[in-house]
Amino acid sequence: MKKGFTLIETIIYIALMALLMGGGVVTAFYVIDSAQKNKSDVNIQAEGNFIVRKIEWAMSGASGISVGATLSITKPSLPPAQNPLVFSLSGSNVQLTRDTSAAQNLNSSNVSIDTLSFTDIPVSGGKPQGVTINFTVNNKPFTLTKYLRK
Repeated sequence: MKKGFTLIETIIYIALMALLMGGGVVTAFYVIDSAQKNKSDVNIQAEGNFIVRKIEWAMSGASGISVGATLSITKPSLPPAQNPLVFSLSGSNVQLTRDTSAAQNLNSSNVSIDTLSFTDIPVSGGKPQGVTINFTVNNKPFTLTKYLRK
C-alpha cells in the first residue's frame, strides 16, 4: 500500500490554500483602505470644528461685526493693535488677520476649504445682530450662526 497524496489531491489542496490566501489579502486591503478613509474623515471634521470654534471665540464678547466678502470683528477685550479680526478665504485656506498683521491660515495643508460665505443677520425685533457662516472642507459642509450679545 502506497502512502502520500495523489496529484489531484495536491492540486485541490493548493487551490484551496490559494483561495484562502486571496481572501485574506482582499480582506486586509479593505481594512487598511477603510482605516485611511476614517482617518481622513476625522481630520476633515477636526479641521472644520477648529474653524467653527475660532470664529465662535472671535464673536464672543465682540462689540461689532461687518459682513461682506470677509467677516470683520471688533473685540474690545483685545489690544487695539489686534483689532479688527478679519476672517477671509484665500485660495483653499481660511485666514485670520489681526489688524495689520500677516494673515494666518486656520486650516492645515491636509484639507482644502472650497467655499466660505458670510450672511449678515440684521437687528430685528428683540434679536441682536448676527452672522451665518457657511464653508466646506473637502466637500463636507459646516454652518455656524452666531449672534452678538450685548
